[in-house]
Amino acid sequence: MVPAWGNVIQNLNRKGIGLVIDYTSESALALDGGNPGDAGYAHQIGVQLDLDWQKLVGWRGFVTHAVIVNRAGHNMAADFGDRSLNGFQEIYGGGGNTAVHLVYVYGTQNLFQDRLQIAIGKMPVNIDFSASPLFCTFMNKSMCGNPKSLTRGAAGFGTYPGSTLGTRVRYWPMHGVYAQAGLYGVNPYLNTNRYDRTGFNFNTNLYTGIYIPVEVGLIPSFGKNQLVGHYKLGIAYDSANYANNYYDINGNPLALTHKAAQMDNGKTQIWLEGDQMLIRNGHGPLNGFYVMAGLVRNTPESGPYLYEYYFGVVDRGFWRARPDDTFGIEVSRTTASPELVATQWLDYDAGRSLPANATYPQSHISVLEATYNIHVCQGLSIQPDYQRIMRPNLQRNKPVIDAIGLKIHATL
Repeated sequence: MVPAWGNVIQNLNRKGIGLVIDYTSESALALDGGNPGDAGYAHQIGVQLDLDWQKLVGWRGFVTHAVIVNRAGHNMAADFGDRSLNGFQEIYGGGGNTAVHLVYVYGTQNLFQDRLQIAIGKMPVNIDFSASPLFCTFMNKSMCGNPKSLTRGAAGFGTYPGSTLGTRVRYWPMHGVYAQAGLYGVNPYLNTNRYDRTGFNFNTNLYTGIYIPVEVGLIPSFGKNQLVGHYKLGIAYDSANYANNYYDINGNPLALTHKAAQMDNGKTQIWLEGDQMLIRNGHGPLNGFYVMAGLVRNTPESGPYLYEYYFGVVDRGFWRARPDDTFGIEVSRTTASPELVATQWLDYDAGRSLPANATYPQSHISVLEATYNIHVCQGLSIQPDYQRIMRPNLQRNKPVIDAIGLKIHATL
């Protein structure tokens, strides 16, 4: 049955039709943290369709892309009162339980001998900006997909499976060097019932601004073993209005006056990310030992986070007998907005409930994750995982959580 299906896929590919059906499940079990034995399971079933219109009708350089997913399960992080960017099961993110969700549908047009590409449609920002194939080596939501302080730092940074109408232009002036810029709608209600959790709503009535990311990148290759690196610097502006974390409409502390918050126009985000292969273990683009590091900065006056920085290593093919197995370990730390923390301390000292779902003034959260992806056979992998969450929900009064997990990925 599987070989027959493989022949079908190959025949479709030759005709310009790319079809992928996959299943991902992520399970987590807490070992401590005040709630040992707590567990969660979440899954995604996805269907991806890519159409090469040059092969189909002769339209040179034009390709369309679409993904639909089903997501269901339980978010274990919520059991610990953690509503921050941490999540033991990243596959749960983006609205949780959805029967059918349109992730994206867009087209790309290549021009000038593929030096220039224009994309337009309904797209997440993170498939193009602050993107890396190494991020989803890991299962924790703080890293997989992209550093999540970008998504939580500004509503305009839409992330998979959420998407908004937008366009992106990428230019390669020379081999290994690119620059790209985009223009996306800002929808603060993505993946909520107020908008449309199915993703099929193309209406812009709830858009509050535009999101403009710009990124430049280098992809060098060193030595006879072609040790590949990926380096990128990005900056983005979100034009929507956001409530100030500290000041009210009269410029006085919110926690003292209890008046409406001052509205700030726009947010800025910056990211600096890189990875470098130091040892090559095979011919594939990811077959080797990589080091990776990055830094994200958000506007703290109207966002929940100021900085997120991370460091990690990923090694694929280090065991010659199992060239497709992958090991990874990463550490990340995210700091709260100083303005938000100042408001929380004023509320806390006065005995009032705190904003940001906190029960104690927030500070920072640190995540340590170690994972090993076992390639069982073509189209199937099993990945045991360990995570340690320090200061859940960025609170020092919450105990450390140790958890083990298991990720299963199958592709047809």
